[in-house]
Amino acid sequence: MKQGLIAAGLAAAMAATPVIAETEITVLSINRDSTPWKGLYDDVVADFNANNPGVTVTVEYMEDESFKQKLPTLLQSASAPDMFFSWSGGVFYEQAEQGFLQALPDDVVAAWQQDLSPGGMAALSHNGKFYGAPEASQNVAIWYNKDLAAQLGVDPTTIATWDDLLAMVKVAKDGGVTPFVVGGQDKWPLHFFYSFLAMRIMGQDGMTASAAGENGGFNNADWVRAGEEYVRFIEMEPFQNGFMGVKYDGATGLWGDGESLFHLMGDWDLGASRGAASNGGLTNDQMGVIPFPMVEGGKGAVTDTLGGASGFVLTAKAEPEAIDFLKVFMGVEAQKRAASEGVYIPTVPSAGGLVEDTILKQFAAIGGASTYHQLFLDQFFGSSLGGAINDVSAQMATGDITPEAAAELLEETREFQ
Repeated sequence: MKQGLIAAGLAAAMAATPVIAETEITVLSINRDSTPWKGLYDDVVADFNANNPGVTVTVEYMEDESFKQKLPTLLQSASAPDMFFSWSGGVFYEQAEQGFLQALPDDVVAAWQQDLSPGGMAALSHNGKFYGAPEASQNVAIWYNKDLAAQLGVDPTTIATWDDLLAMVKVAKDGGVTPFVVGGQDKWPLHFFYSFLAMRIMGQDGMTASAAGENGGFNNADWVRAGEEYVRFIEMEPFQNGFMGVKYDGATGLWGDGESLFHLMGDWDLGASRGAASNGGLTNDQMGVIPFPMVEGGKGAVTDTLGGASGFVLTAKAEPEAIDFLKVFMGVEAQKRAASEGVYIPTVPSAGGLVEDTILKQFAAIGGASTYHQLFLDQFFGSSLGGAINDVSAQMATGDITPEAAAELLEETREFQ
């Protein structure tokens, strides 16, 4: 009888205990597997889940190109995440205009702007509304392998012009060393070469005019010359054998294994190459970084940079708890840890001085000296034109399109987008 009363009492007590409704927050990120990023993300998520009973955050990772291709469909489905990675730019603007994103409340924006980078916040804003929080600033530059440079008897830091770089490519070829590795199958790594050449040839004013459809838009002598210089480079066979069948992850693994003299890639590659390499990757002492060189007669400056300001944005379906997590996920403490551990170059001003990694410091210096920062062209110009830039970069690399035809196609795409 006594046991029955105890059981009845326990049942009554359990019935009286309020049940905490479970809120699930799904975050979709580009591939961070086997990189320092994932370790940081996992720790932030675990801490948040432990300190917020009733809320479970899950981060899902997707390879970059798959992410770009599948996200539009996901955003229109019941499987849309609560937040996702964004490179900002034209694709982000399209998502905001199409109603797929959720604007942050004004009071949240005002509070976040006290701690987070104003420039980074602005990168994730559109038409006066803010949709997310910034994470990292990124720049693309030329990495070089010091061991292979010494073996070849060259000094990449002496490269000042495009012709200087091509001359060193020839030295590498003659010495039996692959000049560059690239993930041609993904196309976007190839677009860095074409983008930089266009920037160096026409400068900021020319790039702005192209975007506005002035001076022929993309169908002008400067874009044709950028394509011609790019093809001149391609004809030297600067990449590893079968480069069009290799994706970014495979190419950065080759770089990490010391398989090339150069690598044109962003600062995020520090962790990515080590995660993809078979032997842990190159040490900082084995690598150096130089800016993309000038093109003779060009209107650009060597201090003009290409890159991005990325972060995470909220979708229209996001729960209120997603805002709480976003502030922690992209918050000051997480970015300070990222800076001190060499994960990435943070956008939070108070974290910038904590960057100690010697390679990331070189990238930070390039960014700090920037006279004009151009967002990745495949993101800046939106999905149609940005995709076309990637496509022609790959098609010129395979000889399937001429520089003239590429310029015409880009302008046609700009007119009809």
